[in-house]
Amino acid sequence: MLSERIRAVHPSPTLRFTALARELQSQGKKVVNLAAGEPDFDTPEPIKAAAIRAIQEGFTKYTPSSGIPELKAAIVSTLARDRGLAYRPEQVMVTCGAKQALFNLFQVLVQPGDEVLVPSPYWVSYPEMVRLAGATPVEVRTEPSDKFRLSAEAVSKACTPKTRCLILNSPSNPTGAVLGEQSLKEIARVAQAKGLWIISDEIYSQLVYGGKAPSIAAVAPEVAPKTLVVDGVSKAYAMTGWRIGYMAGPAEVVEAAGRLQDHSTSNPASISQKAALAALTGDPASVREMAREFGRRRDLLVRRLAGIPGISFVEPEGAFYCFVDISKSGLKSSVFSERLLQEALVASIPGDGFGWDHYVRLSFAVGSEALEEGMNRFQKFIGSLIS
Repeated sequence: MLSERIRAVHPSPTLRFTALARELQSQGKKVVNLAAGEPDFDTPEPIKAAAIRAIQEGFTKYTPSSGIPELKAAIVSTLARDRGLAYRPEQVMVTCGAKQALFNLFQVLVQPGDEVLVPSPYWVSYPEMVRLAGATPVEVRTEPSDKFRLSAEAVSKACTPKTRCLILNSPSNPTGAVLGEQSLKEIARVAQAKGLWIISDEIYSQLVYGGKAPSIAAVAPEVAPKTLVVDGVSKAYAMTGWRIGYMAGPAEVVEAAGRLQDHSTSNPASISQKAALAALTGDPASVREMAREFGRRRDLLVRRLAGIPGISFVEPEGAFYCFVDISKSGLKSSVFSERLLQEALVASIPGDGFGWDHYVRLSFAVGSEALEEGMNRFQKFIGSLIS
């Protein structure tokens, strides 16, 4: 009845456990949601005001499918200012969230028989998007001992004559790992030697603690002609529901992705584009303060986890997640997360969806008080499993 294409796609565990947590909350249960993949902050007021103004002024019609010119110009300026990347407006496309930018790119860059290198642990949607494009995802394992950072050696070993593309995600979901300039330069040399396309997912680039998350297209300009940078306003500006992402890269690839968007979603919401324009051209103080607060919460979570016997973790350098090894519990990650939610009322995301069983992802995109309570419950639950 259903196509082979969709039968090969697995449900999203992040959405499943988030829905389960909300269901328990609707029943009056006091769930601490450490599964959240979005900031708990409200969208800043100037951004909301820009959207309201767009409605009042009647900016509610179709726009160019690839985005309004002024938003493209703002993206060009933002990438130049924040990451040292030089693009022209025709090299930029606005999408319905960064997820659509990624989906579009896999559709236009790969085909059946191709292989796509996916660093592991990986964001849950990468392998599914690759399969939907008819290609084969190939996991490239990272190690906790290397802080989950991808190495050029691992990329080289994973390449075959079928390898077409490499995904980078720095800072990483689910590990918070950040790739430094030297690592990116070494990976770039391999990618150039193998003729790989690079899709660099930089959605968490503004949420880094103790440094920066450089873009491979900036530190290794020789691979820029075959690199697509993907970003958006969801995480840094607390605008997840506004659904505005973007890509930047070679004009011919962006144009091809635009043709796909012409026949799928057409333009991203006009009102959301005006809100994104206000975000990118407004005062960045709110973004900096949000990042500082996430840093404080990261420190709180790390301190609490360090005091819990029987688990291990790597301190996240960016994003707002920590990937925790719960192997000593004797439970697979899906069972662990299910029981943690039902018995301790703490929501987490099982690691099997990220390619690593016996791990869970904990988010610190919650207030400090809730995070403390969540850690109290988590510690008690771990203690009941590990004597």
